[in-house]
Amino acid sequence: MKGIYKKVFLSILISFSIITIFQMLYSKNFNIFSVLKFPLNVLLINFFILFLVYFINALRLQMLLKFFGYKFPFKESFKNIFFGAFFTFITPMSIGGQPYQIYHLVKNNIKGTDATNIVISKTLEISFVILFLDLIFIKNVLKFMPKSFGLSIILIGFFVGLSISFAIFLSFVNRKILKKFLLFLIKIFKLNHTEEEVDNWIDNLQKSIKTLWLKNPWLLILDMFLYFITLLLYNSILFLIVKTFFGGEISFFSLLAILVMMNTVAYYVPTPGSSGGIEGTYQVVFSDLFGPANAINIITIYRFVTFYVPLILGTIFFTISSKKDKMKVVNGGDKFVNNKGH
Repeated sequence: MKGIYKKVFLSILISFSIITIFQMLYSKNFNIFSVLKFPLNVLLINFFILFLVYFINALRLQMLLKFFGYKFPFKESFKNIFFGAFFTFITPMSIGGQPYQIYHLVKNNIKGTDATNIVISKTLEISFVILFLDLIFIKNVLKFMPKSFGLSIILIGFFVGLSISFAIFLSFVNRKILKKFLLFLIKIFKLNHTEEEVDNWIDNLQKSIKTLWLKNPWLLILDMFLYFITLLLYNSILFLIVKTFFGGEISFFSLLAILVMMNTVAYYVPTPGSSGGIEGTYQVVFSDLFGPANAINIITIYRFVTFYVPLILGTIFFTISSKKDKMKVVNGGDKFVNNKGH
């Protein structure tokens, strides 16, 4: 747990330091605790919207597990999503959430190939939705964004998004690439698995993929639609903050386009939870749209709602959950048995 606490502290420290520096540089009335002056009713609405995001993502997981015949408690699905986000916040380039989700599912008696299929399928769906939005909105973004460094970041996000979507799809469908990637991970992390075991695992994974992708493609379409809803909800949080601080005439979907393309760049900064990279990227782009002072105030509130509070709560709940798990081990193990039937 000490390692977790260090990562949480580092993630918050980097983000908070960048925000403080930007507040000092750009805000006329420097106040790092500007969140205390933010309208409470808007803040509560934003927290409710964030809860809906977690709730819908838990429903998505529940839906896919049910398709494979698993009877999985909704509480565990919600925990999988919540702690998955928590590990995203504390790992470099925000990549820790998915490994945790697979680990948590396997720990709760979900077959490793099914768990991996579900998590990777969701990743592929995300890349499809982001690619779709990028292609739809890029023309509109080029029209209203000032010709500046902020626009350059948006364009980088667009092309990075295209590349990532292609790379994820290729690794997902190409056995050789997937095998090389898995053998690379085994070598890096010094895992005790043979090449034959990797081949067998890939065989089982591909059977699981065919079950999900070929037998019921409408389920995946529904899942992608629900993911799109969560993007709209995340954008609603930002939109409410922008309207409160800035007003202005930026449309909801224009802001959505900018948010999607910015995140494609910001979340690949190699710091815990991409801290600092997100604040820096947002500041550059939002300064062009709302002015530097408004930009940093918007970012401060947005990160407070979507990052600081979930990260702090995640640390508390993960500590409690870890202690409960230790008690179960001492008392003879977890009594939860997952029933599966096709």
